[in-house]
Amino acid sequence: MVAFHCVFEWIWYGGRVPLIEQIADPLQVVATAVTPVVMVSATAILASGVNTRYISISDRVRALAREYRETSTSADRQFSIRLQMVIFHRRLRLVSWAARVLYAAVGCFIAVALLISISLSRQTPAGATLLMFLFGLVLTAIAIILQLLELQQSNRTIDIESADVLSDSQKGNSASSIREI
Repeated sequence: MVAFHCVFEWIWYGGRVPLIEQIADPLQVVATAVTPVVMVSATAILASGVNTRYISISDRVRALAREYRETSTSADRQFSIRLQMVIFHRRLRLVSWAARVLYAAVGCFIAVALLISISLSRQTPAGATLLMFLFGLVLTAIAIILQLLELQQSNRTIDIESADVLSDSQKGNSASSIREI
């Protein structure tokens, strides 16, 4: 917490005094630079989750395309697959942008760590460091919003698939067996 306070104190006072002179112990400098490094790690974990999501959606698109091309696939099922494909493409765009934005946020946090490290030997613009940190936070928030939008879209594909299954069960006597479950 002391390190975090030192970074913002340095930024607040405009970076006029090199950070090393504000901190008596050189190990505090390392602790100060840890804040953006922790943000890099947290953002990288988010990016890993987004990449996994992208792979999963891509695999589902390939499986649906394969099913669509099969000669045994009914016209109703092909229609359902076409509806889902539109949504899957939207989801892929959202996830793709979320990944890009998270990588940009990682770049911002790395830049903050470098600016703090550079401040040991020369004065660096404190405002630039703070803006870079805040920009990284904003980018992370945008990526989270993109992921929430993708999650909302994923519900639509589940609704399409469920409607197909539920409409089939209501045609026959299977409806009574579903109620029993």
